Amino acid sequence: MCFTSQRELANGLTNSGLDVHLINEDSSIPDSDTSWRHVGIKSSQIAGLKGYSLAKNMAKWLSGDDHSEPTVAVVDWRLITQLCPVLSKKNIPWILLDRSPPADVGLLAKLQWSVWRRAWRLVAKHKHSKGVVVSPKHQQFVQSRVAVDSTKFTQLPAGVNLDTFAPAATISGLKLVYHGRLDKHRGILALPMLVRKCQSAGIDVSLKLIGDGDCYTQLSAIAADMNSISVYPQMSLDEVAEHLRDSTIGLLPMPELDVWAISSPLKRSEYCASGLLIFGVDHAGHRFDDNNYDWMKLVPQYDFHQDCIAWLSKLTQREISKLSQASRNFAEQELGWEHSINALVECIQSLND
Repeated sequence: MCFTSQRELANGLTNSGLDVHLINEDSSIPDSDTSWRHVGIKSSQIAGLKGYSLAKNMAKWLSGDDHSEPTVAVVDWRLITQLCPVLSKKNIPWILLDRSPPADVGLLAKLQWSVWRRAWRLVAKHKHSKGVVVSPKHQQFVQSRVAVDSTKFTQLPAGVNLDTFAPAATISGLKLVYHGRLDKHRGILALPMLVRKCQSAGIDVSLKLIGDGDCYTQLSAIAADMNSISVYPQMSLDEVAEHLRDSTIGLLPMPELDVWAISSPLKRSEYCASGLLIFGVDHAGHRFDDNNYDWMKLVPQYDFHQDCIAWLSKLTQREISKLSQASRNFAEQELGWEHSINALVECIQSLND
C-alpha cells in the first residue's frame, strides 16, 4: 500500500476513536502526521529478500512490544507468513490487506504468487482473521484460487483526498495525462502512439507521463523528439495534483490481465476528483461499477487508438466543462476516503468483538 493510502487510513481510524500504530520501513514520517504513532523497521534492499527481512524484523519488534489494550493487526499479504505465529502467540486477531496480487513479472512474480496463496490460506485457516480486497472481482479472484469463506472478506476500494485533488477553474484544450508506474506491461507504450495518431487525424493533443519504471528512458527519448509529450520522474502527491489540475483527460492503459482486471487503481479516483474525463481499456479493474458514465470512455484494447480518436474528435470545450463537473460530482459522492475508513472500522470492530 502506498504511503498516501496508509496516511489517509491511519488518520481516518484515529478520527474514528482508535489508537493507531503504523509500522513500516519508512525511517520517519512528516512532522504534521502526529495523530498516530509510527515505528520504522529496517529491511534488506536485495530484490526478493525485502519483504521477508521486513516481516522478520517486524516479528522481532512485535515479540518485544507490550499490547495490553485490545488490539487488531492489519498486515500486508507479503508479511503475514512471518508475523502470524507471533500474532497467534499474543492472541492478536488480524486482517490481511490485499491491495493487489503480485504485479511483477518474471521469476520474482512466480515467487510472490506462492507467498500470496499462503497468506490467503492462513486467512481461511485462522478463526480470528479476515481479509481485505478492493472489489467484488478481486474477491472472486481470491476465492477461485484459495478456499476462503465469503464471510471472511471486507471490500476496501481506493479512496481519494478531495481537498488535495480538485479541479482548476478553467482548462482548455485536450491535455492527456497518466501518472503511476511507467512499466511496459501496463500498456504505457501505447500512449505516445496515441498522440501521433491523434495528430495525424488533425486533433491537437498533448500528453504528460509521470512516474518511474522500465519504460522511463524509452519514453524520455520519445518525448525529446515530440514537443507534445512530456515525461516527468516520480514526484510528491501535491505536485501530481497540480499536473492533474492542469489536464483534461486521465488515461488508464492497463490491459485486461488478472492483476489489473481485479484492481482499484488509485489514479482513477484521483483523475475523477480532479474533474478529469477518463479514457482507458475496458475491463472490471477500470470500471467504477456497472453503470455507464458520459465522462468515462472505456473501450476494447484492440480499438484503443481508433476509439480514442473518434471520442476526442467529438468533444467540444463546452461538453468537456460539463463532463468535468459531472466527474468531480461523482468523486464527491462516491470516492472520499470515508467509505473505505468506515468499512475498515467495521472489520476491525467485528474482530475485536
